[in-house]
Formats: sequence, C-alpha cells, structure tokens
Amino acid sequence: MQAETKNIQFDRIRILESGQFVLECNINAEAEVRKLLCVRCDVYDVRAVAAAKQIAAGGKVGVKVVYETEGGVDSADYVTDFSKILTDESVTESTSVLLRASVADTETELAGSTVRVRTVVTLSPVAVDGAELEVFVSADGVCAKRDVITLTTLAGEVDRQFKVDDEYASGVSVQKILCYSADAAISKQTPAEKGLQIDGEICASVTYLSEGEVAQKNIVIPFCETVEAPDNASALLTVTVEKSSLTVGGKEGENVLALEVSARLSGFVFENAEESVVTDVYSPVCELDFSRPCLNFDEICGEYTSRERIAGSVDIPEDDVDAKRVLCAEIAENDLVSANAENGCITTEGVLSVCVVYEREDGAIYSTKIELPYALSHEARGVEAGDTVISSAACCDLYAKLKRGREIEVGAALSFVSYVVKHRETCVVTGLEEGAPVADAGDAIVVVSAAEGDTAWDIAKRLGVEESAVQRQNPSVGFPARGGEKIVVYRMLSV
Repeated sequence: MQAETKNIQFDRIRILESGQFVLECNINAEAEVRKLLCVRCDVYDVRAVAAAKQIAAGGKVGVKVVYETEGGVDSADYVTDFSKILTDESVTESTSVLLRASVADTETELAGSTVRVRTVVTLSPVAVDGAELEVFVSADGVCAKRDVITLTTLAGEVDRQFKVDDEYASGVSVQKILCYSADAAISKQTPAEKGLQIDGEICASVTYLSEGEVAQKNIVIPFCETVEAPDNASALLTVTVEKSSLTVGGKEGENVLALEVSARLSGFVFENAEESVVTDVYSPVCELDFSRPCLNFDEICGEYTSRERIAGSVDIPEDDVDAKRVLCAEIAENDLVSANAENGCITTEGVLSVCVVYEREDGAIYSTKIELPYALSHEARGVEAGDTVISSAACCDLYAKLKRGREIEVGAALSFVSYVVKHRETCVVTGLEEGAPVADAGDAIVVVSAAEGDTAWDIAKRLGVEESAVQRQNPSVGFPARGGEKIVVYRMLSV
C-alpha cells in the first residue's frame, strides 16, 4: 500500500511570562524644588529580538516632571535607553516576538534642586512559533474521514512609522509649555484594497502657563494607515508614540499650538487558510496501523474595540486649605494588569493613576495623586472562557473638576483594543501502514441498531463498508442518529 502524505505548516501564538525592571534617574532643576506637582513616565521605541531561551528587549523611558520653585512653576524631562534580557525556556532563534511595555509604578523624592524618580516598567512579550506536521492524504482501498480546519500562518511582521500633525487655537496667550504628553489608540481594522486599514487616534494633553496661571488643553488627532496583508488576513498590532513636538505660534494673546507626533505600528499579520485533513481511516479489506496524534493550533478569531469611562474622587487632607480650582490633570501611569475571556465578553482590569494640580483659596498651588482602579466587561460575541486575550489600553480623554472645597473628581475615557486567540485541537492521521487482511463476515445483509449520535461514518467503519453505502441504503435515517434506528446494509451491493 502506497500512502500519500503532505506537510502542513502553521504558527502557535503564546503569551509569555511578563518581566519587570526598575529604572532610577535624577532630574536636576535650575533652583531648589519646593513642591513636586506632576510626574509622567512613558515607555516607547520598544523592540525585541529572540535568541535561544531568551529575549533581548530594548527601548526608551521618558520622564517628565512639573514642579514649583521660588520663581514659580517650571518643568523638566529626562530620557534614557534601556536594555534587558527576559528568559524563557521555550524561546528559540526562530521565534517572532511582539513586546508590549507599560509603567506599573512611579516613586519620587526631592533633594534640593534634584528630583529622584524610580520607575517600575513591565515588559509583556507575545511569541509566535512556527510548526509543521506531515499528515496522511490518501491511499488505495482506504476510507478517509476529512475535516476542514483553519490554520494561521505568519504572513509578515509590521514595523511602520507614520506622522500626524495639527494646529489648535488656544484663544489665550501661552507663555510656556510645562508638560505635554501623547498616547495612541487603535479604534478598528478593516480589509482594504491592498491590505488592512488601521484607524485610530492620537490623544494629547498639554499643560501650559497663561498669564501666570496653569492651564490645560486636550487634543485629538485621527489617523488612518494601511498595512500590507493577504486576503483573509488578521493582524495583531500595537501603536505607540515614538516622538512628539509642540510649538507655540500665532499672534500674541491668541497663540496657536502646533502638535506633530511620530507614531509606530508594530506587530504581526497572519494569513488564515483552510486545510483539509484526515481525522480517521479504515479499510474494508485489511487492518491499518496508523498514528493519530492531536494537532494543537491557534486561530485569531477577532479584534474587539471598546471605549469605557471611569471616574473617582479624592479628598484633600483635612489640615489643608480648601481648594479653589483645578488647574490641570496628567496621567502618571496607565497599567493594564490583565485581560481575560469569558463567555460572550472580555474583562479588563487595571489602574489609571492621575496627578491633579490645583490652586488653594490662599493662592498656593498643590497637587494630589489619585488612583482609578477598574474592572470592566466588554461585549465580545463568539468569545469563550479559556480563549487567550491580548489587550492594550490608551487614555483618550481626561478631566478633573472640583466637586466641593475638599473633593476633586477625576474621570477618563479608556480605549481598549483586544485580540482573541482560540486554541483548537483536532486529531489527525499521520503515518499509515497496511496490516493483516480483514476476515470476511459472510453475511450478505446486516441489520444494526444505531446508538445516539452515531454518524454514517461510525456505522460504516463498524461494518467495514463505505460511508456512501450506509447513506444510500438508508435514505430515511437522519444522521447523527437519535438512537434506536435500524440500519440495513446489503454487503453484496457495497462498493
């Protein structure tokens, strides 16, 4: 017996264990710092290269601080490169890695004119590994049961930079930019003529001095980029802000804020192809020796986006003077801790930390930090418990307002994009050899009682005839069987 085989190729998608590292830096002011008002930390330009049992990760960490000196409110920033090694026994040189990064915590300390910042960064890798399997296709005299499965293969990696810019009239005189930050979010991806169209937005927050007072403006710039992709493709992407610049123009008293942002799309594009595989075999004339291992494969079944609002409040200390007004709010950390699949929905949990700068009734400027923990449920049809969820979150809107003299309310809009990976399992036939001849049953007519759930294939395999004979000779029986139906097979008529 000459058996025909073929190689099928596919990729496995895995979330690897996260790693953390601590970065410490000193930011020097031009004068002694009386109060630290706001700190923001960002991780960007993140890259990863796989090697044997490890991942070499690198990128940049940027720290921005707003503080008060005897001369007034001022700001400074600090940028440094990082290089870290993550270990994982399953990683090889052929593994492709997408690295997500976030700031988990920030601690500060004042020492004269120096602001000491300690930042905890979380690195979360997603690995894509190639696999292949030789499977049985056909052989003379062998009956084969076939199923169609969808296999995901890596079609290409995405590393695309793009720029967006826009101008906004402030309507006031902008004396100095104290701090500005930009975040990026993907809102949807749709098939396009030459690939996948990725829509999203850049969300920026600008804190500035106007006539000696601190003010804030939120800016939103939409973007639309197309990445190359085959037909029937799916993508696993992240978008991050790489660089941004803010200039002040226009005429005095009506300055214009010009924002330019360089962002980066990174990730993977997958091709989803249907593959016919043999899941069971038998022969009416001889026994068969064959292997039937379980094939484990992954399928990206959907991309889900949602926008949710969260809010919370913080009380000013009792021994403090009442607050007069809120001046601005800045994101300190946006830490998405977990994302999990449930039946019909995705749950995300994390903490958004916000620095709020406010003016007291006595004219002094102070700040407070508020943490907004969240546990949100997003509708996701077709998602089941046990699916793998790969999510990212961006803050697209932020506000802070004074509710009463001693209570400040903070709210934000969080934009989530989640990719759901389903883990499939199908037993497939691989190697096959001819065994001993099957003894002739000798009965021309056989009548059997079907068990509940029996298919025509099950009956045919049990009787050693072809599946088509069972269906043709029992047209009144519906399969799968309800149980108890009489199945009649005329062996002399079987082919």
